[in-house]
Amino acid sequence: MMALFADSLLKHSVEGVRVSVTHCFSELLRISAPQEPYNDDQMKVIFELIVEALAKLSQASTRYYEKALLILETVARVKACLLMLDLNCDALVVQMFQNFWAIIRSDPADDVLWAVEQIMTDILSESEDISLDLLSPLLASVLKENKNVAPSCWKLGERVIASCAAKLGPVIYGAIQSNGTTVDDYSPVVASICENEPKTMENNCANGSSQRVVAHGTVGSAGEVVPDLDGAPGSNAGDTAALLFPNDMVMVPAAKASAYEADSADSNGSTKAGN
Repeated sequence: MMALFADSLLKHSVEGVRVSVTHCFSELLRISAPQEPYNDDQMKVIFELIVEALAKLSQASTRYYEKALLILETVARVKACLLMLDLNCDALVVQMFQNFWAIIRSDPADDVLWAVEQIMTDILSESEDISLDLLSPLLASVLKENKNVAPSCWKLGERVIASCAAKLGPVIYGAIQSNGTTVDDYSPVVASICENEPKTMENNCANGSSQRVVAHGTVGSAGEVVPDLDGAPGSNAGDTAALLFPNDMVMVPAAKASAYEADSADSNGSTKAGN
C-alpha cells in the first residue's frame, strides 16, 4: 500500500499514470471504509489526486474518463468525501465543487449526475458552516434567468437544495440578501424553503443582515454572513460564482445588480458628505 506513495508515481509527468494511481487509492478507500487506510497527511494527498482526476469528467471523450468515473462513483458510494470535512480540506472541497459545476454544465450521463448530487448533498448536509464559495454558485444555478441557459445545472441545483432543505433553511435567506436578490428571483424550491423559516427571516432583518455584498466567508446557523478574514482581499462570493459558469449564465439579475450599484453610490456619497 505504501508503494503507491512513491514520488515517481504521485508526480509522474504522464497524466494517465496519476489517474491510475488515484483509481488504486479509491479502491483502497472502498475496501477499508469506513476506516482510513492512511494517516491524515497521506489522506490529504489522496484527496488532492482525487479532485484532480475528477476534473477529467468534463469531457467524456478523454482517455481517462472511464477511470475518473469509477473514482467518482466510489467516492459517492462510500461517502469518502466526508473525510475531507474531518481533515479540514475546505479549499479542496470548494475546488471539487467548482469542478462539479463545470462537469454538470457539459450535460453528463445520468450516473455522473447521480454521483455528483450524492457528494454535494453529503458535503452540505454534514458541514458545520457552509462557505459562501459553495452556496453562491448553488444559488446561481437556480436563478430563474438560468433555467434555459444551463438546464442541467438548474436540475442539479434544485435537487441538492431540496435534499439539504433542513441544513440550508436557516442560512439560505441571508445568502440571498447578501447578493441583492430576492426569493422571487429563484426556483420555487428556494421560496418553499424560505417560507418554512419565517423566524429566521425576521431575525435576519432585525439584525441588519441584509447587507448585499459580502467578502469570502461562511453563513452561520442564524443566517448571518461571517466574513473569512483569510480570504482574498477585494474578492467576494459573487466573483467566485461568476468564475464557475460561462458568460451567458447569470450570477445576479441585471435589474438587481443595477439597483445595488445605485444604492452603493448613494451610500458612498452620504458617507463622504458626513465626513
